[in-house]
Amino acid sequence: MLTDKEAKQLFEAIKDLVENKPIDFPQLGDSIQLDVVSTFDNDRFIIDIQRKGQINIKKCTYQTRYQRVVPLFRIDIEGPPHQNPDLEIIPCPHIHVYREGFGDKWAYPLDEYIDTEASDLGRVLFDFLKYNNIRNIPQIRYQGSDLFNGSSGET
Repeated sequence: MLTDKEAKQLFEAIKDLVENKPIDFPQLGDSIQLDVVSTFDNDRFIIDIQRKGQINIKKCTYQTRYQRVVPLFRIDIEGPPHQNPDLEIIPCPHIHVYREGFGDKWAYPLDEYIDTEASDLGRVLFDFLKYNNIRNIPQIRYQGSDLFNGSSGET
């Protein structure tokens, strides 16, 4: 288990994607993983991008994991509200943030942490990568329409 101080240090670390190639945004029902490494002490992270929804095309989850199993952050776009340990209800979109003793059980309104456009899944991914202090963010490619403010193409 990480302390809050350790989690903060991991969050603040400058990071790079291991493979700096265009990101092909997953289709409905698919997911991808991006390998990430910190530039100072080579800590390893994984960014998950999951398109779980088969019916709701806007349903998407972005997650940062440390050492493959420790979730540091998770954004849920379009889904049920989340109930925090103190019983407060947080609607989507929201972000889960690691807290010592609770893991990722606490969520907060997304706009309190990341200034993004939640209806534009490509923009959310780009802003999530920036939030994670990833400095080599490549082009984000996607197919289809009505996923990103009615557009199709590349970000």
